Amino acid sequence: MKRLFVILICLHSLQPGYLKSAGAWKSYLSYHNTTLVAEGNNHVFAVANGSLYSYSKEDNSIAFYAKETNPALSDNNILNIRFSPNENILIITYQNGNIDLLGDNGITNLPYLMENNSIQNKEVNYIYTDKSTAYLATRFGIVVINLQRKEIKETYRLNTPVSSVAIKDNYIYAATGNKVLKALLNENPIDPNNWKPDDTIQAEDSVRQLAVFKNTLCFLVKGKGIYYQSGNNTQTLLANNSLTGMKVENERLLTHSATELFIYSSLTEREKGTFGDIKDMSSTKNNQIYWLAAGEKGITGIERKGANQYQIILSDINNNSPVRNYADFLTIRNNKLYVAGGGRWTDRKRQAGTVMIYDTQQQVWNNIPDISGFRDATSIAVDKNDESHLFVSSWGEGVYEIKENKPVKIYNEKNSALQSALTTSGYTRVEGLCFDKDGNLWMTNSSVADVIKVLKPDGSWVSVHIPGVANAALADKILITANGDKWINLVRADRSGILVFNERNSLDNSSDHDFYYFNSLNDRNGNIGASEFFCITEDKSNALWIGTNRGPVILYNASNALKNKEQTGFNRIIYEDENEESQFFLKDERVKAIAVDGGNRKWLGTGSDGLYLVSEDGSKVIEHFRAENSPLLSNNIESLAINNKTGEVFIGTDKGLISYLGDATEGSESYADVYAYPNPVRPGFNQKVIITGLMENSDVKITDVKGNLVYQTKSVGGQVSWDCRNKNSKYVASGVYLVIAATPEGKESVVTKIAVVQ
Repeated sequence: MKRLFVILICLHSLQPGYLKSAGAWKSYLSYHNTTLVAEGNNHVFAVANGSLYSYSKEDNSIAFYAKETNPALSDNNILNIRFSPNENILIITYQNGNIDLLGDNGITNLPYLMENNSIQNKEVNYIYTDKSTAYLATRFGIVVINLQRKEIKETYRLNTPVSSVAIKDNYIYAATGNKVLKALLNENPIDPNNWKPDDTIQAEDSVRQLAVFKNTLCFLVKGKGIYYQSGNNTQTLLANNSLTGMKVENERLLTHSATELFIYSSLTEREKGTFGDIKDMSSTKNNQIYWLAAGEKGITGIERKGANQYQIILSDINNNSPVRNYADFLTIRNNKLYVAGGGRWTDRKRQAGTVMIYDTQQQVWNNIPDISGFRDATSIAVDKNDESHLFVSSWGEGVYEIKENKPVKIYNEKNSALQSALTTSGYTRVEGLCFDKDGNLWMTNSSVADVIKVLKPDGSWVSVHIPGVANAALADKILITANGDKWINLVRADRSGILVFNERNSLDNSSDHDFYYFNSLNDRNGNIGASEFFCITEDKSNALWIGTNRGPVILYNASNALKNKEQTGFNRIIYEDENEESQFFLKDERVKAIAVDGGNRKWLGTGSDGLYLVSEDGSKVIEHFRAENSPLLSNNIESLAINNKTGEVFIGTDKGLISYLGDATEGSESYADVYAYPNPVRPGFNQKVIITGLMENSDVKITDVKGNLVYQTKSVGGQVSWDCRNKNSKYVASGVYLVIAATPEGKESVVTKIAVVQ
């Protein structure tokens, strides 16, 4: 007889950090270095690390914009912004040439530049607005946008890079290095032959920006200052070799250096102030209030109180975000995501030593302060007894030991068994870090004789020499499987392959060690042909999934690999394509990251084809996300990590970090902590309700209060999602619904309630 356990859960009770619905995306982009600012009607827009946010002048709130937000941006990696007061539109241009217009009614996307294959370099250097028209200075000429119609009006191909544009007296001017071209707007500026140099502008050096102020053409010359056109002569407005930007907004000419802001109300009247870090400035509404892009301080607002007297009205915006958009390595422990932002291939990336920790329950980022001389953090290992005690590897500086956010020691060739990759000291390449059950810290040391190094709890070191992989150029991560074997993927070059090692009875006695180096992987048909090996993951059935440049490879009998050695057989996934022909899955794609969710399904991150979710055995593609069909930041996936307590899949891309809330969690040992969210389900809800805390592979039924079956399914791990529709795919009526779950054997069952409000 089934034992029935009834758990009544408060319908409005939700656990912190778990409030998203299955299928929801959330980007974790950096907003720590604000470089662009544009004042709108009610908001001040800013760009930090290529991402857009805004400050509300009405209620002081901060809003963040991304591909998954509302309104949703069309892309990421913003290069320029400019606000059109005439049309109340923020013009946004991206690094790949994509263009968004953000207005009162949402986003209008103009992919003209991005999709135009005849244009090679698509970056926009500068945005100039004139009434209802925007002029975009590009590497090949000028793109003209009709802001009222929200469409590309025309393109002027000047076949030369244009750094800035301005309109004066029916002439359009284009800054092209050491000369300024001009053309009459009513005499077909599409024809490049109609553009002529303006000989009245005498600039021997590079003209960086143009502006029209008091009906006078002004131009910023790099390393010299600002000049203006006076008849047939050029006059000096401000001689200053440190000026980096110039704008005309709200009848003021604004220019700045790295620390000083200069404000001109006429060609002869000027004020200035010193305000720390200045990257950009804007003032479109009130010519007594100015907004500055202030680097690490976010947006700085200043108000004029008198001649050369200013008061700061906004400063030091607190951005709870990653310090940088680096996500080369991810790992999760106890609801905390650890991020290392540094990489390598044939050479190091030379990225600042970025170590970041995200508390998924409190939703707070802790960015470890930069360590002098530390670059390219490659992995993180967390002390099992103390979460504030970390070891961080680097591709050049060895291993840093960090305690309570501060470095306490560095291990390199001078004070440890680690070796330098070069004949001279100072280039200690360490990639993988991993603690075993006894507290030994295992690590890989590339381009040296002894690839494996171990730091024991007593502070002593062990070097493991394996002849076949000595001097491997890129010994990557270490995976310790359930039976204690250590697996290392050797990514590339002449010693690429897979190494399995077990110290057996003694780590110190090399005669006990057992190992085998698979320099090639063979299936029943012979050599798979993989030459690059990116990752290894153990699934819940103790099979190994290996990411290669020929797709995913599976080793089902991994625990017997050291016994079988040469006889070990690997497997590839075979599927039928649209022509019903058998193919190897992702046979020509780099699989760079693999993660296993609570339902033993596999998430595969590729180098150019986005993210796949496949069934437990890989035979079925459940989801395929690309940047083109989802909020995914990039199709180049660098790393993956899954919080199996919540189902959140963290995805590290070459453009930053984003997550997707999957519908699988680890199964619970009992039904003691089952709950559903969101609960109650409010009108307009069009996603999925999550029922979590279930035991693995639970049979789940949803009924109305009369016992009529509404929906039936099986849990994926310890979780079920329901779209509030019945078995006929119709949205259910308002009311209370019971969730009944039982193990396949029927030994336990549980009831919780979901309220649906129409």
